[in-house]
Amino acid sequence: MDSSIDIYRNSIENYSIDIHFMTQNTPFGSPLGTNTKSQANRLQSGLQNIEQVNLCRVLSRAQKFILQEIARKILKQMQIRTTKNHPEGYKTFVHRVNYCLRCRIDSKKGVGVRINEERGTAHYDNLQRCGSVWTCAPCSGEITEVRKIELKQGIDNWRKKSGHVYLVTLTNRHHFGDDLGDLLKGQQKALVKLWGQRAVKEMLATLGYVGRITATEVTWSFDNGWHPHFHLLVFFDHEINAQGLQTFMANEWRNACRKAGLKLPSMERGVDVRDGTYADQYVAKWGLEHELTKGHVKKGRGESLTPFDLLRQYPESPELFGDLFREFADTFKGKRQLVWTKGLKELLAVDEKTDEEIIFETEKESILINELAGEIWELLVKYQQRAEYLEAIEKDYADNGDRAYQLVLKLANFYAKEIEENLA
Repeated sequence: MDSSIDIYRNSIENYSIDIHFMTQNTPFGSPLGTNTKSQANRLQSGLQNIEQVNLCRVLSRAQKFILQEIARKILKQMQIRTTKNHPEGYKTFVHRVNYCLRCRIDSKKGVGVRINEERGTAHYDNLQRCGSVWTCAPCSGEITEVRKIELKQGIDNWRKKSGHVYLVTLTNRHHFGDDLGDLLKGQQKALVKLWGQRAVKEMLATLGYVGRITATEVTWSFDNGWHPHFHLLVFFDHEINAQGLQTFMANEWRNACRKAGLKLPSMERGVDVRDGTYADQYVAKWGLEHELTKGHVKKGRGESLTPFDLLRQYPESPELFGDLFREFADTFKGKRQLVWTKGLKELLAVDEKTDEEIIFETEKESILINELAGEIWELLVKYQQRAEYLEAIEKDYADNGDRAYQLVLKLANFYAKEIEENLA
């Protein structure tokens, strides 16, 4: 993967300064706060070769950390927040991605390193998480992967009851220069009006409608600017005529957009209804994980860009794509990505989980193998090696190696070199 991380990794190979002073009296006993080697042989049995099996996962994790760094660089707005413990107020970032997987929850403790023995995957604990599906690639990846499983589980369970699922897409006219906040607010208003219209309620009841899942998505392009839209998985108790529903909904959606003060969609493009095959395809590629698999493909000027594509394009034009991502982040802050109608999860036998529960539940299935001293964690953050350290931990745990230890030594080596040069 060609990145600043690779450039740094190559540069530190040339230094060999004595860093003995950094290995003395660390808060957690062992040199540099690491004890990976003594724990590594516990996963010898049954673990497949991580180099071959998990290459895509390793690259995906590294990319997520890089995207998170770019988001932090863009989202630097500050605000004054007051709480019961701080009635006078204190200054903090508007977007919590700035603290995510960087700042410790308990500053008196080190950063834990945990590993799932069954999967051989490592992660950190005692770190703050923002839980944002919109701005934080690591959090979004974890949350959307679970949500994808929930979508598939719901569809499968409904089909076992001989039910049917259809994919419905709703959009309206938009042009370059339209304000994203105004577009989204208008579409959400139109959506409420659509489902509240008497004709829609009566038609859906006739067709055996039982509920829906609404996903809010947005893209941007040089041709048409912002394009917020809705994808809905709509559940019926029997098979329906998809083309007939599309014609009916197209007219009702136009009426709803008119009442919401939006530019009217055409009868041909405003609503699209597809059968269960397309619903399956949508679920299969939904979420950040699918997006990351195609993230290396360079986008053409006329193509639509997702919000995380904006981050990928940022180095080419920081001002343009930085402003766009900031507008997106401010508009979608606090919004829900998926909304199930009341009672649908229970009907489809899908458990209720908040985004926060998803983020932290992985710790229940893992063991603590290491605790990094605060000074060592600061090195990993400073030199953007958080993903590389986890990769090293996983490999060490598989073959009793010392890659993680050597990585930390190199970082300390490089840091000592910087100090020496600054004092010269």
